[in-house]
Amino acid sequence: MDIDDDDFLTLLETNFIGRESDLQAISKAWNYQRIFGIFGIRSVGKSRLVQEFLSRYITDVIILQVDLKQFANISALYSYLCIQLGIRTEYNAHESDRWVQHIVKELMHRNGENFVIVFDNTEDFQEVTSTAARDMFLSLSWNIIKRCINVKVIITSTTNVKFTEKTFFSYTLEPLSLIDSSTLLRSVAPGINFGEYEDAIVTLSDGLPLLILMIGSELKNNDEMTPCHMVQCLQTSRLKTLSDTLYPKEDRIADVYKDFIDRLSLKYRECLIVLDYIPGSFNADQCKQIIDVDTEAMVKFKTIKPLLDRHVLDRDSATRRFNIQGILRECLKSYYTVKDLPEVRARYSKIFTAVMVNISSRLGTSEYTEAVAEFTIEYPNLQKLLTDVKYTTQDTYHFFIKVATDCTALVNNFMAGDGEVFYQGCMEIADMYGKDKDRANIHIAVGSFYTNIKCHLEQGADNYNSAIDAFEKHGKSLQLATAYQGKGWNLLMQGKNLEAIKVLKTALDMANSSGTEYQLIALLALNSLGVTNVVLGRFDEAEKYHFGALKGRKKIQGKTHPLVGACLNDIGIMYYQKGDWHKALKYYEAGLDIKRKNQTPVRSLVNSLSNTANMYSETGDSTKAIQLLNEALAILNKEKLSPRASFALIYDTLGKVNRQDENLTAAEDMFQKALDIREEISIEHVTYLESLVHLASIHKLQKRYKSCIQVSNKALRIKETIEKAMPQNPFAKECLECLAEVYKLLGSDDKYIETLEKLESELIRLERVYMEHGNGRDLLKVRKKMQIIKERLESISF
Repeated sequence: MDIDDDDFLTLLETNFIGRESDLQAISKAWNYQRIFGIFGIRSVGKSRLVQEFLSRYITDVIILQVDLKQFANISALYSYLCIQLGIRTEYNAHESDRWVQHIVKELMHRNGENFVIVFDNTEDFQEVTSTAARDMFLSLSWNIIKRCINVKVIITSTTNVKFTEKTFFSYTLEPLSLIDSSTLLRSVAPGINFGEYEDAIVTLSDGLPLLILMIGSELKNNDEMTPCHMVQCLQTSRLKTLSDTLYPKEDRIADVYKDFIDRLSLKYRECLIVLDYIPGSFNADQCKQIIDVDTEAMVKFKTIKPLLDRHVLDRDSATRRFNIQGILRECLKSYYTVKDLPEVRARYSKIFTAVMVNISSRLGTSEYTEAVAEFTIEYPNLQKLLTDVKYTTQDTYHFFIKVATDCTALVNNFMAGDGEVFYQGCMEIADMYGKDKDRANIHIAVGSFYTNIKCHLEQGADNYNSAIDAFEKHGKSLQLATAYQGKGWNLLMQGKNLEAIKVLKTALDMANSSGTEYQLIALLALNSLGVTNVVLGRFDEAEKYHFGALKGRKKIQGKTHPLVGACLNDIGIMYYQKGDWHKALKYYEAGLDIKRKNQTPVRSLVNSLSNTANMYSETGDSTKAIQLLNEALAILNKEKLSPRASFALIYDTLGKVNRQDENLTAAEDMFQKALDIREEISIEHVTYLESLVHLASIHKLQKRYKSCIQVSNKALRIKETIEKAMPQNPFAKECLECLAEVYKLLGSDDKYIETLEKLESELIRLERVYMEHGNGRDLLKVRKKMQIIKERLESISF
């Protein structure tokens, strides 16, 4: 029997009692202070005070709640902040202080949005984790208040944090007064006759709100517990606590809470210990599964409600999820161990593998927004799932293989900081417990990770090759076709177009000769073959593949499916490269119209808006172009997890439009914004080099020649790194052309000649690449440019 949550339980939140002077002190400082430190002993009510203050006094701001108890390291904290802000993680940003700059820049760019960031329970990051973690956390807080005028920060901790900044407000929260303690006790235990023991109970509670709530609930729910007995229990706990010199003074109160956990029945105590294995919040169904109860109704009434009544659990009425009170988690970790831990881990793996697969499957659908919201809530639990790969047994390894194979995009795009370690763990367990096919599936996931996230294309290709070698031993399969398709795309990105065509045709032939489950691979292969042939200038071939993909998608997915819109956009790119701008605009608009009317993934919609805007700009309608680009920015700003690369793309296109209109100041601003984002994502990606070249070109047009030279040299310093990943890219050539023109304008003859010689060498390199990869169209352009440069150098020599 399934029982609705509203029927299951109607809970009245405990009234907030006392603390009026504390609230007024914070409120008085709010308008002229930027960062607030709320300090005090454990369980004194710091978090609850902040919650009450924000609900009473703060409106029209975005509140980011970050409980640092959930995060074991900086990488986890960084990933969570990116999720909360709706941005992608930089793969290796957590390895230095780049992650701080990434977060700060994002907050700075949120025009019109005001934030309050609450860093709750920060003591471990200051005392336990590491000195480096402490310094990075403090650096983040400091940089936010120094550079983000739209952000205020609240820190709660048992350990004081000291900032010299005048805008820092430090406040020590004292325990509740005796009067307020007595009022709170009576509110939670109405009808209890305390008699002569009330003052003793209040005194022994030390003014700690959670302890008072637990005392009251114990008296209310346990008929055998009288006020007299409660006084005796508290006296015993206090004596034990005060004699335990192993704990710092501020930590000794944990023993008092331990005694309340001990007073739970064995059944409830063991359930609580098992629930603590879930690091974040959880719903009733997850609770049912982790403690292995038959029905959800049973777990609600037999487990959750009694724990809620005793204030051991919190309940979030908005999400209908539960969590263990913070200090009780500390007690559980310090004093108790999970019985049959391998079995609990197995249940955990099963539960959250299903959660992760479900979320992942919905990210590319009309349920995208709901899936992202769920992912944000589940993030601590899913991150633990990835890290639990190190505990895998033969009975559980298949869960992790499933995550790696079915959730590749989710891991790569939103959990990349843990991705490489996770995939390495999956490879190890596949070697231990799996078969060749398991290892091959992991190679496909790693191939995608290196190809699409890290842009380490050779490593990506190596993994695809390993997958192909393994799957070919077993004959034709969907996985083999997938590996060939992935390798073909990888080769395309490397500019190895002839190889890419051969591999993609293999994937296509395999898909065409197989069942309906191969249809999507066939369509991907057709799209990729179309793109590759456009690069080669083989427009007749490209047209055949692109229209074949369009026809197939309409047949399989319907005429208005978002991927039909993506096909139309690709056809627009084909006609643009061919020089038929009228047809290009026609197909761009048709694709954009479909994407607008359907639940299209944000990145795909933004790509169409950018392409169409660029086309309008080149045909002289910059007003229409800017309207489309502003529409794209509005869409991205609304997204919880909007892709940062898409922001960079739109800023870059806005730069081109403004450059076309000779609005150089606006163009510079847009190109700089695109550059900042691309630098955050990866300085080894070709788009970063592209942005440097675009910025240098604007500085040349502005006659800021010194800046142009500086930016150009920065671009040339990463030239070789980018060429290893994508040898066909033309941006070094464009950079050297810009630099040569500047030196000529400056009359620097030696530098001009030197740059022309470097440009000639770059053109020779590109000629070799285009010949090797069969790119006849670009080969012709390079050779024409080589002839011009050769003539210039010869004229100078005379």
